[in-house]
Amino acid sequence: MKIVSQAIIALLLLVAPAHAHMLWVNAFESFAHKPGHTTVSIGWGHSLPIDDITNSVNARTVVKDFSLTDPAGKVLSLHIPASKVTKPFAKTVDVGIFDADTACQKIAFNKNTTPGTYLAAAKTEIKSYTRYIDSKGRTRLALKPQNEVKDIEKVLFSVQYQAFAKSYFSVEKWISPKPIGHGLEITPLTDLSKVKVGDLVEVDVRFLGKPLSYGPTGIEYVTAFSPSFGQGKGFELFSYISEGKAQFEVQSVGQWVVNVFHNEPVTKDGPLKDLYGKVTSVNYGATLTFTAK
Repeated sequence: MKIVSQAIIALLLLVAPAHAHMLWVNAFESFAHKPGHTTVSIGWGHSLPIDDITNSVNARTVVKDFSLTDPAGKVLSLHIPASKVTKPFAKTVDVGIFDADTACQKIAFNKNTTPGTYLAAAKTEIKSYTRYIDSKGRTRLALKPQNEVKDIEKVLFSVQYQAFAKSYFSVEKWISPKPIGHGLEITPLTDLSKVKVGDLVEVDVRFLGKPLSYGPTGIEYVTAFSPSFGQGKGFELFSYISEGKAQFEVQSVGQWVVNVFHNEPVTKDGPLKDLYGKVTSVNYGATLTFTAK
């Protein structure tokens, strides 16, 4: 019963956009001492820059890939945070103290560093959740796709979930980046190295490589907030996605996150036809983080 309860909590956190945990990449640049460095880490939860841990007992996720791509397209693997659910190393009646692995690491530049735009990107492993009624009329939840669940009388829903995150930073000059092929992806169309308060930030949003757009079949939109705007009071900026494009005006200095969720039904002849019979829909989340100066 305890395991099922935790699974339900995780399901609500992960697949309902109103309550969903976000995955994001923190990237903080420092050029106080030349040639400078950028410190990157994984964020998970609701509040920038650090909130929950990826191996939280109530909202665990497994980061499958965390990498750095240089201007030439070379990809280097970065440290991935722990995923095994941890137990408190200290505990009282008031609190439990847990180790927090955020995969924090320093990217140090040198005299040979290639100028241009760098990308720190992450994604979680694919997870599936199936809510169903069994042969005895009981409503149950399984942490697997519907085709792997036995004793199903009726499928209520079966969801495949994955999260993607990106953060760009540059050395000496900004080179406009291109999408890298994430299932759901936000790519900046604005030079993020020079963003200031009052500037418009425009982004490109794609699902399976194709531009998202609001219309009769769905309201597609991005949200954006910052610890210095919206986060503490529970509101955020909102922009419809039209033919893959969305934009918003930066309201304050500091770190910002652009966030999008997309739910796509699985049909026999749709873009996800290979998943037909396995899940009823796919729910993806994606973020882009940057710092306004």
